[in-house]
Order: sequence, then structure tokens, then C-alpha cells
Amino acid sequence: MEVRPIDQAQKKFADRAAGARGDYETGVRGAGAKWIAGVQAAESAWADGTRAAIDAGRFGAGVRRAGPTKYQDRASKLGPDRYATGVREGAAAWGEGFRPFADDLRSFDPGPKGMRGSTQNADRARKVAERMRAKRIELLGSR
Repeated sequence: MEVRPIDQAQKKFADRAAGARGDYETGVRGAGAKWIAGVQAAESAWADGTRAAIDAGRFGAGVRRAGPTKYQDRASKLGPDRYATGVREGAAAWGEGFRPFADDLRSFDPGPKGMRGSTQNADRARKVAERMRAKRIELLGSR
């Protein structure tokens, strides 16, 4: 089988992806219902695959194979622009997601503050963490 040189394939991949921006946008705009149906149909396969990957240690193996340089390079080149855009676009969804936690905290008294570094403050932090964990479990149970 003939395979084009990697540098040519790489250029074609990048050029075609850049030109397909409109097709991508059109495709994802109406795909929500199909996405949900696909996720529901594949949930057990996803779980099986995830368990198999965990059992085989694939997550750590992939990270070790990539090494720290790949993470640093990709994050420093792509991250700054995507981070600001992502946060700006996701701020309303974050607010809605955090609202039940904020509402719960408003009615919660973890006790009085102690002096800086005190076990009293550590206890307050632990109580808040436990309360937020319980709220998360409650919300996850109501899917």
C-alpha cells in the first residue's frame, strides 16, 4: 500500500482542518440529540473500556510516553488563548453549576473562625469539604 510522506500528510491534515471550520460548526449545531443518544447507547462500552485501560495502566503509560515536554509545549502554545475564551464562554454555565453549592453554603455554619493556622480553622475547612461532597453526591444522584 502506498502511503504519502508524513510531512505531506501532516500539511494536508492541517490545511483541510482549517478549511473545514464552517462544516464543523454546522455539524455540531444540530448534533445534540444524536450525541445524547450515542452516549446513552455507549455508556456500558465506555465503562468497560475505561476499566480495561485502568487495569492495563494505560493512562500512566501514555503520560510517561509523552513526557513532560509535550505537555508543556502544547499547554503553553494552545492554552493561553483557549483558557481565556473557554472561561468567558463557560462563565454562565459555571455559575449555574455552582449555584446549588453556593445556596447550600449560605445556610451552613461551619463554626467560628480561629486564629490563623489553628485546628479550629482546619475543622471548618473539613466541614465545608464534607458538606460540598455531600451536595455533589446528592446532585449526581438526581440525574
